[in-house]
Amino acid sequence: MRNVFIAMLLSASVSCALAGMADLTHAEVSLLVSGGQSPTTRHGRDVFRSGELEVTGKWLLLERLLPGARAGAAITYSAVRQAHSWFGYQFGEPDDRVTAVSSFFFARRAWLAESSMVRPYAELGIGPMWSNRRVPAATSRLNFESRIGFGAIIRPGREPIYFGYRFEHISNAGIVSRNPGVNLHSLVLGRRLMTLRR
Repeated sequence: MRNVFIAMLLSASVSCALAGMADLTHAEVSLLVSGGQSPTTRHGRDVFRSGELEVTGKWLLLERLLPGARAGAAITYSAVRQAHSWFGYQFGEPDDRVTAVSSFFFARRAWLAESSMVRPYAELGIGPMWSNRRVPAATSRLNFESRIGFGAIIRPGREPIYFGYRFEHISNAGIVSRNPGVNLHSLVLGRRLMTLRR
């Protein structure tokens, strides 16, 4: 439990630092939930259920590279179910339950005007993930998670609701000898909680 608290503290620090790089004028705070799983491999299958708190705002550097895009920072808490051992389900072993915390920096670009009823979007992000047990089993507790996603923002000018798909790749980038990686396919649902004005 102590390690999870430390990981959450580190994630919050990184996310706040990244959020500070953006112009928080009219920044938005949103809450998203997602659920997804990986294909079954010889190491088993991973199922993620996650909650994410994110802050998005303008960032001048990103605006120059990709006009209309917004930068964001997020903290994600995930409940993970995975095979208990490196050998997956070959020997009839049960699932293992893991807790993971991630910190993300991402870019999101939406199209069409805010007055539209639906705005399509695409996003790209990356960040570290810390878990209380190794993910997958017998690999590493520290991983790096990259994601790409797309979806729609419904009623963007009122109380926006996010609905989308994400592909996420989780691996330890070779910091330990075993690095099979996990590929997740997830559905995302979220809502803006507030707009920060300054």
